[in-house]
Amino acid sequence: MIFYHFTAKRFVPSILKEGLTRGVMLKSWVGDKVEFIPHRQWITTKKEFDQGWSVGTGRLPYKRNEVRMTVDIPLEFMVNCKPWTQMRFLVPEVAKDLENDERADPENWHIYQGNINPNWIVEVVENEALK
Repeated sequence: MIFYHFTAKRFVPSILKEGLTRGVMLKSWVGDKVEFIPHRQWITTKKEFDQGWSVGTGRLPYKRNEVRMTVDIPLEFMVNCKPWTQMRFLVPEVAKDLENDERADPENWHIYQGNINPNWIVEVVENEALK
């Protein structure tokens, strides 16, 4: 099944070598204490570079939608891929904030539990609007 992952151009070489391995779900934050659920890769069914969640990336020194990777997950591994609606229960505090953001499009989000093999990345396209 085809999905898309958006990232900064600077991360492409390591992703093409190692796959998608650093994704996390934000579980909670209280003051300076932040908790994550590791090995959760965010992918989407929305192909367009105009990703509402990429607006206002805070203090990051890069744009999170500089590059779109097309990810073709083999059928036998789809058991590890769940729609956001089935994963949101893991992070109820965060889910509410994410889904109430008018820029978000959670109906398109999926979470791959584990690492995405670099061989499943079948295309890498730069965002022409950001060049």
